[in-house]
Amino acid sequence: MESQKKYLQIYEAILGRIERGDYSAGDKLPTEQEFIKEYGFSRQTVRQALFKLESDKVINRVQGSGSFVASVAVGRKKTMRIAVITTYISTYIFPAILRGIETTATAAGYSILLKATNNSVAQEHDVLENILPHDVDGVIVEGTKTALPNPNLAFYRALAGNHIPLVFINSYYPELDALKQKNIRYVITDDYQGSYGLTAGLIQKGHTAIGGIFKSDDMQSMRRYAGYMDALLDSHQPVKDEQVLWFNTETKFGIAQQLAQTGLPQGCTAIVCYNDEVSQQVMQWLQTQSKNAITAMRSFDNTLCAQACGLDFFSLQHPKEAVGIQAAQKLIALMNGDMANSTILSWG
Repeated sequence: MESQKKYLQIYEAILGRIERGDYSAGDKLPTEQEFIKEYGFSRQTVRQALFKLESDKVINRVQGSGSFVASVAVGRKKTMRIAVITTYISTYIFPAILRGIETTATAAGYSILLKATNNSVAQEHDVLENILPHDVDGVIVEGTKTALPNPNLAFYRALAGNHIPLVFINSYYPELDALKQKNIRYVITDDYQGSYGLTAGLIQKGHTAIGGIFKSDDMQSMRRYAGYMDALLDSHQPVKDEQVLWFNTETKFGIAQQLAQTGLPQGCTAIVCYNDEVSQQVMQWLQTQSKNAITAMRSFDNTLCAQACGLDFFSLQHPKEAVGIQAAQKLIALMNGDMANSTILSWG
């Protein structure tokens, strides 16, 4: 398995140099020995890479003379296929996002290679490892655990370096955005302002003890926490550690247990939740409590029925289909060599 990874690294590196124009049609490539010295891998690994390049008609190998760039290898051939990588596929807000991507991409003649990571760094690694630059023309991706250091950034850098545009949705990796590459863009929601507005609205209604439940491994949540915190500070309300509950991907369905352990609602009259998946768990838990002071809740995504919860409840409408449409439109523009800027969408 390790040997396979190594030969693919050499394969992609050589292919990228050909596509960047470092080698032209008919140019002779360095010898096996020179590649061994350059990449530090064994002769067998280098030969595997060259064999695959020959099989894919990228190079021609002539016995006794060496390897030469094939004429068909110069200039990337469009596959009319894009990869779409999301954390989840069939649940929550994702079907609508994917519908927006699909309708826009298929109308432009593209097919979709759909993959899910389940917000797992290991699964993200496996997905990215199997997406090679000559397989797709571009990638729409929702990053995995974007608030944490990610070991898979090299895959994204390699794709972008091989002229494969990337459009991130919902969140993005700050390290990649810092590269300022013209073929890396994002479509996200204004999570800071959304959370600020929800919290400020509760303060205007007279709430002075407002709890918060946020996700610790997600940049979306970090921005929502920042909005919540700043709204409290701007209104001269204290930010109290004991009134904020943090969860992560692995514990997101155990909110009730965490509430029971921490006693978060005690002293709070309102709560701002990371999203409706969390809000639903909080509502169910509150129904089991004989006494609580919570009378209001604010959330994101607008997937719950406000009338059914028995609270002053409001959830912002997620522009989910618009996210998918805009991501696909930006990717198509980038694949066509046009300019496209990143977008921050307002909450409905």
